[in-house]
Amino acid sequence: MTESTLIEHLKSDSQEGFVAIYNRFYTPLLYFISKYVKKPEVAEEILADVFVTVWNRRMDFHSMENLQAFLYISAKNASLNTLRSPNKVTYLESITSFENLLIEDKDTFTQMTYVELLQSIFEEVERLPNRQKEVFKLTYLEDKTVEEIAQQLEMSPTAVYANRSRAISSLRLVLKSKNDMVLIAFAILINY
Repeated sequence: MTESTLIEHLKSDSQEGFVAIYNRFYTPLLYFISKYVKKPEVAEEILADVFVTVWNRRMDFHSMENLQAFLYISAKNASLNTLRSPNKVTYLESITSFENLLIEDKDTFTQMTYVELLQSIFEEVERLPNRQKEVFKLTYLEDKTVEEIAQQLEMSPTAVYANRSRAISSLRLVLKSKNDMVLIAFAILINY
């Protein structure tokens, strides 16, 4: 489906369009929110609220850029509001104000671009063997230490290091064939 088709499906109350948008933005937005709140369950709750708002305001979106700006700014605002006060989540009223705010907010725009690149990386992470995938996600998505991962997965710290190393090597090999920006984003991710 093209981007304009997705927006049209969303506006026509199509669950198929909404699901396609959800699938397209779920992983990058979850990663983006996790950088703020650090708790996976809270990040998922914030993301669910953002997607509910998208569904409720589906008639307001006229382009994918418009929707994307709304998603990222809403996610950032909801994350910051949650950090300030867990009971208060507010959203900007005008959809077009999100595009303007995104242009003015260089940090969010940079993070959004980075997160979009990470989407390509995490598509490849999903293809890793299970243990490598688990170790990689716990290390780079949840910021867990080797000891925490070893305890959670009931494996030795040496096994954690080995699985992480194999995952990084496999991903480097696969990502070399992709866009240079994806490889740079990967280098930033593993050295962050």
